[in-house]
Amino acid sequence: MEHTHDMLTHGVNIVTAAHDGKRAGLAVAWATQVGTDHVLVCIGKQSHTRELILASRAFGLSVLAADQLDVSKRFGLQSSRKVDKFEGLGTHTLETGSPLLDDCALALDCRVAAVHEHGTARLIVGEIVAAERIRESCEPLLYRESDYS
Repeated sequence: MEHTHDMLTHGVNIVTAAHDGKRAGLAVAWATQVGTDHVLVCIGKQSHTRELILASRAFGLSVLAADQLDVSKRFGLQSSRKVDKFEGLGTHTLETGSPLLDDCALALDCRVAAVHEHGTARLIVGEIVAAERIRESCEPLLYRESDYS
C-alpha cells in the first residue's frame, strides 16, 4: 500500500522506561494526549523499551524541540538492547523513576493505566503523574519519513 499518511503531522517524542537497573528509550511519532491527564503511546511488540514499561508499569515521555533531530535519530535508529542511547545526555527522574531528558521541550512522567494489543504493536495509556515544562518557548520536532531514511 502506498504511504497515504505522509501528510499527517506527528510530533517526535522519546519514550523511556527503567526497571531492575536497566533503562531503555525509543523515538515515537505516535503519541497523543487522551484527555487532560492521560497520554497514549504506540510501541512495537519487539521493543526493549516496551518490555521495561510493562515490567515497571511506568514510562517517561520527553517531547522534543525542532532543534533535536539528532536526539530523535539516536533513539530512533538503534536498539536499546545493543546501545546505551542515554550516554552523554543529561537525564533526571520525577516520580516513577523513568528517565526523562534534561534538554527537551516538555517531560511527562506516567504510570501505565491500560495496555491494548493492536496488530504488531501495543497501545499503552499512561496516567500523567508529574509534568515539567523545560523550554518555555520552542517549536516541536515534527516527524518526516525522509529524515529517517
